[in-house]
Amino acid sequence: MTETDATKRPLEMPETFLPYLEKYRIYKIFKDMVQDLVVNLPRDHLKHMKVFLNRHLHCSKDVDRVILLVSPALNIDVRRLARDLIKELGFFVITRNCVMDRYEKHDDYVPGCVSPSLLSKVTKLMTTKDPVTQAGWLMFDHPCTVREARCLQQDGVLPTVTLVLMPPPPTAPVAEDPRTPARTFFTQDFEGLKFAYKATLKEVHVESEEAIEHIVTKCVNAIAASAAGAQGPGQGIHATGAPSVYRVILIGPRGSGRKTQAMAAAKHFGLVYLNFEDLFNEALVKNDDIGEKLRKHGTSVQLKAEVVRRRIAQKDCIDHGWIFTGYPANGVDFEYLDNMPTPPNRIIILNTEWSVCKARTQSRGVDWCTGREAAPGSGPRVLKQRVPQKALEAELETYFTENLAELRAAAGITAVEIDGNKSVDYVQVKVQAAIMAAPTFNIEYCSQLKNVKADELVICDK
Repeated sequence: MTETDATKRPLEMPETFLPYLEKYRIYKIFKDMVQDLVVNLPRDHLKHMKVFLNRHLHCSKDVDRVILLVSPALNIDVRRLARDLIKELGFFVITRNCVMDRYEKHDDYVPGCVSPSLLSKVTKLMTTKDPVTQAGWLMFDHPCTVREARCLQQDGVLPTVTLVLMPPPPTAPVAEDPRTPARTFFTQDFEGLKFAYKATLKEVHVESEEAIEHIVTKCVNAIAASAAGAQGPGQGIHATGAPSVYRVILIGPRGSGRKTQAMAAAKHFGLVYLNFEDLFNEALVKNDDIGEKLRKHGTSVQLKAEVVRRRIAQKDCIDHGWIFTGYPANGVDFEYLDNMPTPPNRIIILNTEWSVCKARTQSRGVDWCTGREAAPGSGPRVLKQRVPQKALEAELETYFTENLAELRAAAGITAVEIDGNKSVDYVQVKVQAAIMAAPTFNIEYCSQLKNVKADELVICDK
């Protein structure tokens, strides 16, 4: 390759480069390129890499490579489901019958003997030929055993998402027969394949009586969400060179309901809820370098960013993701946040009217004894308004006249704006949909993505 030996030098990526690499998916490009080199083993590596980069020059996302596993407890028409998914997503279907037809015509075929490794080679040939590589593929009755799945994984036939269609979990545990039922050569080992493909697993709960159109919509939404990295703990890992978890910024003025919505979304998705006011108060009393600087010199843009950087770099935020309120407050804060090692990948703005924010804030109070939020007159203790009226009006005026425009400009076209004047339940549904949906714009080229179904997550106003 080259005369320099890179193995003797430790590879360290400067911290300032990480947001750019994540934002433009550079890690993903190198990961796919290395995987392509290992799988194909070309003679001319440089030429093969140039062809690979030219093919992926304007590619905004991976093509969909889906393995569909259906629970034996469901009684649905899988072939019709596959046909409808083809219409929606436009990929090719690879069935076990197709693989067996090619398998029996192979030169190494031995009658009366089925080789999982040879089946894998035949499957790889089918998935690596154009136009399958350009459009993506779907397998719904292949592989059938864990051994076949392992052979496919070793040969590089890897799905981007493994959809598991299963009935909703019962309210009480059901006594099941621990023995494995008898299977034929064409019957899938459902539990074994779930374990083999646990890295890309995405569960979709459906009912046997459910309309096939509804099942197709659920599958399409799950594929789109997986392509956007929308997986939480236990739901699979979509490796893109950075933690594939939600990192959400919920922007809104005081009284917009941002804390209520953030805590509900954090509970729903298993995220870490972070509020900048709480983090700042904790940092202010700590006996460390940041606490000493805050007490000695007061707050500054750099110190606020350092407080946030230190918190989101902790293990719970890295593993489970987070949802943040109260920060950034302006465009400068957003620039610091965007240049951190783990910047946000979901930006949601709650658009709430000035009068609504003021009325909501003034209707709240705080118990002077416990410090908990409470409505005025709700208890015997003396309650006071959390924010004085003049301070509240000044804060809202600054937000609506200056900060909101700066935050919108910094967030760009990837931000999702939601009407915060609606009811709490309505806004929460919108927030959850915005978090799950795949991005609809290519950040690098500022253009609409073509192979994204985020518009399926439209919530009807009832």
